[in-house]
Amino acid sequence: MNNNLLPAVVLFALLSACSEESSPSAPSRETTAPDEPTSGQAPSTTVEQVPDADPLLMRGGGDDGFLVDASGSALYYLEGNEDGRSCDLACQQVWPPVISRVPEPQVALDLQQAAVATLLTEQGGYHVTYYGKPLYRYAGDFGAETISGHAVEDEWGHWHLMGADGRSTSPPSDQAGQPR
Repeated sequence: MNNNLLPAVVLFALLSACSEESSPSAPSRETTAPDEPTSGQAPSTTVEQVPDADPLLMRGGGDDGFLVDASGSALYYLEGNEDGRSCDLACQQVWPPVISRVPEPQVALDLQQAAVATLLTEQGGYHVTYYGKPLYRYAGDFGAETISGHAVEDEWGHWHLMGADGRSTSPPSDQAGQPR
């Protein structure tokens, strides 16, 4: 090899090695823009456009139905708490809010997606609302579809089990507080 080329080759090799070491490898991501769907074809999406599936709101509790999250926890709302401010930090220890990482969480097909919205939290998350009512879980519920938080009246107010129709729903008396 020509002695004049040797320093250039060594320099090129060193620069290549340095750039590989300083840039951690990241998993590849699809970066194409979504195509318009054609008949029978689902639109393609980028990774960044895939919605956060948690919390996925679903119908639980049989025919009448009440709202549950992806883990099956019954969901409640506090009467008169449309802005989410009536449930302070002490309240949230007993009634943890339903939080999403994205502003538009998805719901099961048998629920109205348009009924779901969010309120921005101070921590940067999104407090999920259903028909304009912020949603909460109850710390006293143990197991999927346990519904012991319905009709609780405490220092923060009156709590209701959220019906799939956006209104308070009463569980059958033989199921109150019992896992299904």
